[in-house]
Amino acid sequence: MLNLKSFSPLLFFCFLLVIPNMTKAGTTDAAPQSLLDLMSYQEILEVNLETDLAQLTEDRRSKKEVKGNLSFTDHTGRFWSWNLKVKLRGNYRRLNCSGTPPLKLNFKKGELAEAGLSKFDDMKLVTQCLEDETVAKKLLLKEYLAYKLYNQLTNKSLRVQLLKINFIDSNNGDQKVQYGFLIEDTAEFRNRTGAIKMDKVYNIQPELLDREQFKIFALFQYMIGNIDYDLSSGRNLKMVEINDKVVTVPYDFDFSEMVKAPYRTGSKRLNVTKAGDRAFLGFPEDTRDMETAVKLFKANRKALLKIIANFNILEKSERIFVKNYLNEFFDSITEVKLPPVNIYDFNQDLIGKAED
Repeated sequence: MLNLKSFSPLLFFCFLLVIPNMTKAGTTDAAPQSLLDLMSYQEILEVNLETDLAQLTEDRRSKKEVKGNLSFTDHTGRFWSWNLKVKLRGNYRRLNCSGTPPLKLNFKKGELAEAGLSKFDDMKLVTQCLEDETVAKKLLLKEYLAYKLYNQLTNKSLRVQLLKINFIDSNNGDQKVQYGFLIEDTAEFRNRTGAIKMDKVYNIQPELLDREQFKIFALFQYMIGNIDYDLSSGRNLKMVEINDKVVTVPYDFDFSEMVKAPYRTGSKRLNVTKAGDRAFLGFPEDTRDMETAVKLFKANRKALLKIIANFNILEKSERIFVKNYLNEFFDSITEVKLPPVNIYDFNQDLIGKAED
């Protein structure tokens, strides 16, 4: 565990309960796969999601859960139907996007257990949040692609599953078809990586971070042109403990220059407001010791560009834009630019928050 004798209040860590192994046909002493594993047998999975769409779209501030059902066919041809609770999630997008708001899907642990699956029951659903279907689909696919690029660089990243969703309004049977993607349950991520949950973190100092991992985290954000995260407030990142160090896990990339959501803004706090600008939000001193991180990115350059090239569901012009934007990064990878202002005041405490 971390040495926190010099910090107050104490950091509180909760260990995940170990899910008992369950034996399935053809296996012995194998840990049960998760629902996400079951769904991840092809790049795009078609699902039906029936729920009270009117309730979820009319009151964007509602915290109410509504009943729902999600169904799909797995790789063996077996049909699955899951009862669940659906509610709104997020902050900016749920209030500012005119399309389908981002949702949280809460499955029933009992049904998962009966199916022989592990009890990771919460998943975030990223949706097409703009009314313009063409633009909304493009933005969603590019954000999904950002997650897949980070998956290539490190397993300390959240897995995602792309969906073609047949939305069905449980009130009147109205239907619409849109794309979306699921984000791995944070508890499942911790179980997969051997991480320890961190409910709240106060007075976290730079030396408590896994600095090599944080360099990868920050360089990735720089690569995709994302400045919409903040280590001090914990915005758009999760913190977990792995091997006695704090590991940062990114999410929400819609404000990045790679995705280019039309509602994104620059950062007056960082004096970075020009479209296309990159700013490295890692520690300034880390820019003088980036050899290991740079080596990792260079080693994966071809793989990253191949992921982009093979993502055929995204229109060719957008794939070319993403490829060119990343190539600009690689061509100047050893010359990262810091923001015009110093975001790290070491005379103040860094405060991070992580939540499921």
